[in-house]
Amino acid sequence: MKIAIMGSGGIGGYFGAQLAQKTDSDVWFVARGDHLRAIRENGLQIKSDVGGTVVFPAQATDDPKEIGPVDIVVLAVKLYSVNEAVEQCRPLVSEETGVISFQNGIGTEERIDEILGVGHAIGGIAYAPLAIEAPGIIRHTGNLARLTVGEMSGARSERLEAFVSACRKAEIETAMSESITRELWEKFVFLASFSGITCLTRQPIGFTQQEQSAKELFEQALKEAVAVADAEAVKLEDGFVGKTMAFAMGMGASAQSSMLTDLQNGRPLENAWLSGKIVELARKHKICTPAHKAFYAAMKPFETGSD
Repeated sequence: MKIAIMGSGGIGGYFGAQLAQKTDSDVWFVARGDHLRAIRENGLQIKSDVGGTVVFPAQATDDPKEIGPVDIVVLAVKLYSVNEAVEQCRPLVSEETGVISFQNGIGTEERIDEILGVGHAIGGIAYAPLAIEAPGIIRHTGNLARLTVGEMSGARSERLEAFVSACRKAEIETAMSESITRELWEKFVFLASFSGITCLTRQPIGFTQQEQSAKELFEQALKEAVAVADAEAVKLEDGFVGKTMAFAMGMGASAQSSMLTDLQNGRPLENAWLSGKIVELARKHKICTPAHKAFYAAMKPFETGSD
């Protein structure tokens, strides 16, 4: 199948590289600037605690028109770039094209259908601590790397089954969900809290695993976000907080949120779409969220980056 990676940073670059290296899929990477130049000159390099790879030569461009219509678009840009990126997807989209959104927040699927037409959006969840280490180089920390995807209707589709098959051939742990809206919210609740605690402490998750006060603050943030989900009529999995705490405490100690990596490198932050979104929705429902208010306020001065 033909796949376009719209946003070849951490998520897009890493999973796109696995598909390019281990399957016969026609994989294109959309990138720009120094990152694009490095990919063209040296290939796309993956450095990982569990084994790396290099895609060379890599099909990379900054012009989606060069690629043309594809079967699947992997949309893996930051939340503040969603509208621009979805507009740029127009040359990639035919009537049957699926656009899988791998964002950290909620609401991107609605924007895809608003801009490109109803029926193109597919929900996607990527669990993997990934970041651009240097132009052309993706760093994967820890041992976590898996995907969940699902049609927004909950139905199965040929396009999605073909994508999942390709991912599994590439040895990517991939699940197909019939309840992707709930799972998108579960990831959002986790990521908003995970990003908040790692950015506030300026430490990978290992610090929170060892420091009781940080662990309690992280758990409080999870409970606040679950209350917001309930108010939005989204019922999360039974025992979600306990299971998520166990998951986080079992992560590799070096794992950190992409927002912490952005903070450390002076790049813009997704703060407004993570803890900021929790705070916004909580105000609407008159819910108290002190942990997320603290996360949001502490990162507010750094939202636009320093580069």
